[in-house]
Amino acid sequence: MYSFQFQNVYIESMAVNMPPNKVTTAELMDKIKPVLRRLFIPMGTFEKLTGVQSRYFWEEGVTPSQVATVAAHKALEDASFGKEELGALFNCSITRDYFEPATATIVHNELGLSEQAMTFDISNACLGFMNGIMMMSNLIESGVIKAGILVSGETIERPFNYCVKHILQSEKLSRSELIKLLPTLTLGSGSVSYVLCNKDLASPSAHRIVGGVARSASQHHDLCEGNGDYYVLQEGEIDPLMSTESSKIVSSAAELGSRTWPEVSEVLGWSKEDVDHIFCHQVGKQVNKGFYKTMGLDQEKEFTIYERYGNLASAALPSALAIGSKEKEMHKGEKVLMTGFGSGLNSLFLGLEW
Repeated sequence: MYSFQFQNVYIESMAVNMPPNKVTTAELMDKIKPVLRRLFIPMGTFEKLTGVQSRYFWEEGVTPSQVATVAAHKALEDASFGKEELGALFNCSITRDYFEPATATIVHNELGLSEQAMTFDISNACLGFMNGIMMMSNLIESGVIKAGILVSGETIERPFNYCVKHILQSEKLSRSELIKLLPTLTLGSGSVSYVLCNKDLASPSAHRIVGGVARSASQHHDLCEGNGDYYVLQEGEIDPLMSTESSKIVSSAAELGSRTWPEVSEVLGWSKEDVDHIFCHQVGKQVNKGFYKTMGLDQEKEFTIYERYGNLASAALPSALAIGSKEKEMHKGEKVLMTGFGSGLNSLFLGLEW
């Protein structure tokens, strides 16, 4: 376990940038209908099990750095100070422009940040953005920087489309093999950006990051595996395919969460009853009452966006908070719990004071 507490770190602003092209689950299932019929899987089963009704994708040729830059500009527009105050930029997405350079360097340049503002990529499956919040908060709390910006631009089109192609072209695909591929079809594209700062720069509407706890259950590293996906290809093609043991990874995450929550409860000084709002990683309806019961938390306090946007990978949880802060009633002083999970298997729970 790794725990941390902060007195001087705030989320100053949040912004999302979502794609224009909607793909409904009904449309998707109609596309793979021949395979579903061969395997005697009723139409509508996928949506019923996952709760994902739609997801969105970018136009062809759009890169992770481009969509992340748009989100970053939006977040900076909502901040009470200028980009000259930023001491760091971290890109936290799974999908990246290149193997190298870091996608963060491209966003850094597009934003016109100072040479003194450090920048690098943080990669940790769907938990990357949460790790970014933790790293940036430590830099701010220790006084190394006054403010920083986090971005994640997920372009899921390539693994999504190749998964559909693989399903349709694999004539001997078994039911069990299909089940391992279906979690890929819950994915969607999107981008998000947060501006973090110290108390001196924070506006009255900023939200304090109280602290959190991180755990790594690496014995479960083989439950979700996907190969490389870099957007800009030099020669040939990369066919990224992800295989997921869905039921095992969800149950393992719940058990990991059941070990993480008591520790973060102690660090934050919050009981289950104290928590007003919960934002969890948006994998779908599989994160159900049983999942929350195992963790020891109330699902009724959760806000979700997976029904509309699918699983946005590293952008999922931070986007849910950014959208939820506008769509639901959240009052100053309320306690917000972010419960992050990522393949590996890793957890990171953060507490915010609204």
